[in-house]
Amino acid sequence: MIENQRSKQGKYDEPSRNCDIVMKGGITSGVVYPQAVSELAETFRFRNIGGTSAGAIAAAAAAAAEHGRSGGGFEKLGELPDWIGTGRNLLSLFQPQRSTRGIFRVLMAKIEHGWPRAIAVAVLWNMPVVALGVVPAAVLALFADPGSSIWLQAAAVAAVFVLAVLGAALALIAFLGAKLLRAVPRNGFGLCSGWTEAFEKDESGPAPLTPWLYRRLNDYAGLDDGAPLTFGHLWAGPQGKQESPPEDADERHLNLAMMTTNLTNRRAHQLPFAEEQWFFCPKELGTLFPAEVVTWMKAKSVEEVLTSEGKRLLKLPAPKDLPVIVATRLSLSFPVLLSAVPLWRREEPPNPGATAATPDPEPCWFSDGGISSNFPIHFFDRLVPRWPTFAINLRPFRRGEVESENELKNTWMVRSETEQIGDWWYPIESLFGFLSGIGHTMQNRVDEAQMRIPGYRDRIAHVSLSDEEGGMNLAMEEETIRRLIKRGGLAAGRLKDAYTRAPSPGALSWDSHRWTRLRSGLAVLEEMHLRFVDGYKGEVEPEGAPSYADLLNGAAPVAVEDYPWADASQRALAAAQVEAIVAAIAGVGEEDSVTGGAPSPPPEGRIEPRG
Repeated sequence: MIENQRSKQGKYDEPSRNCDIVMKGGITSGVVYPQAVSELAETFRFRNIGGTSAGAIAAAAAAAAEHGRSGGGFEKLGELPDWIGTGRNLLSLFQPQRSTRGIFRVLMAKIEHGWPRAIAVAVLWNMPVVALGVVPAAVLALFADPGSSIWLQAAAVAAVFVLAVLGAALALIAFLGAKLLRAVPRNGFGLCSGWTEAFEKDESGPAPLTPWLYRRLNDYAGLDDGAPLTFGHLWAGPQGKQESPPEDADERHLNLAMMTTNLTNRRAHQLPFAEEQWFFCPKELGTLFPAEVVTWMKAKSVEEVLTSEGKRLLKLPAPKDLPVIVATRLSLSFPVLLSAVPLWRREEPPNPGATAATPDPEPCWFSDGGISSNFPIHFFDRLVPRWPTFAINLRPFRRGEVESENELKNTWMVRSETEQIGDWWYPIESLFGFLSGIGHTMQNRVDEAQMRIPGYRDRIAHVSLSDEEGGMNLAMEEETIRRLIKRGGLAAGRLKDAYTRAPSPGALSWDSHRWTRLRSGLAVLEEMHLRFVDGYKGEVEPEGAPSYADLLNGAAPVAVEDYPWADASQRALAAAQVEAIVAAIAGVGEEDSVTGGAPSPPPEGRIEPRG
């Protein structure tokens, strides 16, 4: 048994500080998070929590526990490692559908025991197919000439054997390939949907992932199973009104954010959605979520659409009414392992006042948030933070590192503001490694670059994992899970120690972090202001075109009617802000600049879409 993580009474009652936390995806690597979150919760109250993929599961659980803090939410979360590390509980969450069960068996045999066992399982579970593949060899054997020389007979036997093996292999590969191409797409492009009809009917056997997580979230939050935990619950807090939570994110009790990937439109989305054009089909979601969740969403929908093909769609509930389990499931749809989630999007007319008929909503498939951003450390970011935003990174051991029996040595973070993060090396020795490198680079290049910037790298704790730990290792041994859970708590301990210690020269602390962010933020603002003024006061093309000052003051020869000022006072405020920006950089030069000696590598200020 894993050591019981249940805290003594009152351990989480009165945290003295605030913090945010962001957690990386990694399928089963997420087992590191429960103890990490519990460790931080002793000192910090979570104000913003974010994650993607497996990190979204941890983020949802942490948010639920924070909502139910006074009712023992973190005590309950602290008991989760015992459950995860017992027997095959972790594996039991991934239950394939009947149509994909055979492929899942082969996959698990490969993960647990390698290719020989996977081939053996494939053969044993598909003997009729194998027998069919052997038929050509059997026919050849029937027509062999028994009176020929011993050498010809030996050659015939060898040919029959080779043909039998080759025929069986080709038949098995063709059968499994056809099943993979047919059954997996029909199951939402996944081996497991995270839900089973059998469990929904009589709750016999272990719970699949989605209903298991749904009940855990409600339990941690102190809610019964009658109504799901929603974003409105988190925003309003345990003493607030879920129906009317604060609209301003800074005034909310708790913000929860996740990433998901819309493969149909090839876009990344932050959850909960900011847009309001999303619809769902109750019948489709009924195969992915518990009945009470779908019932809730139907009750909270305010619009119904009947497509030209007769499909009944309902508008997705407003963000405050969206169940947390739905957003979590949208983020954790591990490609192929877990089914993608279908939602429908109605494209509004591109121009206001357009009279063209509104087209039918189009289906969109949502898969793992880690496809587009596996480590969204940009969540909740501010130029100058009021409290720290911690992040936990899951990474392989660096080249030359050896896994230690001392779990603290399997975690790491910078010790000062100037210490840098070194590179990881991923040897490429095969075509598969080359193609895998392409995929991982596209997935992680932005996150990898951002985590090296001062003000980011100093708030990340790293947890190292071997090839046999986390990831797709669904059937890890109890001892392995125990070590990963402990590793997560120790990584969080590094963050807590660094950000609660008294400041000292050359050592990382909350004060040193704030100073780094202030220096870095001022450098970014100066650079942005310089570029702004250069464009604002510089010559514009073509010659004779109105300047930006003319546009601002309404002195352009032809009035620009798009995005008008609300009133004269708004125009005056804009003019005052521009004047302040111009004045702020008036004395900036090569020798007089706040960028001199600023943290390096410097971040860059830019305009990007939100959400």
